[in-house]
Amino acid sequence: MAIAVSKQSVRRCGWTPVLVAWLGVAWIELANLQNASLLLFLIPPFELAVWLVAITLTVRLAYNARAGRRAAAGAAALLLIIGGWFTNWGLFHPASYWVTHRWAFDEVADGVRQGQIGTSRDYYGKLLPRHLRDLSTNGRAAVVGSQDGKPAVFLPQWVGIPDDAGGYVYLNATPRPDLVVDLFGEPARLAGGQPLADGWWYVLPGD
Repeated sequence: MAIAVSKQSVRRCGWTPVLVAWLGVAWIELANLQNASLLLFLIPPFELAVWLVAITLTVRLAYNARAGRRAAAGAAALLLIIGGWFTNWGLFHPASYWVTHRWAFDEVADGVRQGQIGTSRDYYGKLLPRHLRDLSTNGRAAVVGSQDGKPAVFLPQWVGIPDDAGGYVYLNATPRPDLVVDLFGEPARLAGGQPLADGWWYVLPGD
């Protein structure tokens, strides 16, 4: 009887750090912290760490509960997929982030072709639909150039202070070698960036 009560007490206490960890995840996602200047080396690793702590504590709790190993493995797989979606590592490995989030980038491209995205002339662009905002560090899509009337739409992965930025650019055409885009104050040749596919490029200042 005493052992059973002790186990129940441990389970109840185990929920507290799990709840705190997920509140931390909710805060960092809702706060929409930008990769600005030197923070770009701190925010993505910090966000990843917060997610991993929450996932680890949740899986540990599931394993210690009556649900056992299968529930823990299922929770781990599901939470890693969710965490992979919300954690943006495009800054460090643009190609793999683009591939794993391809459906979302395709949706942005569709929006550009249909005139729903990339029509704002605000310098930093217009907010993306809520479910696509993690593709951009400021949640926005900005027009940074054009070719034959087609906009070059920029999803910044980091922004500098006071200026410059780097990230994904979409153009529904093959860019001319001399096409220059404005990365928030720093020019770059679109064709000098890293080609991905279907009109997407990863471009940095100086490309």
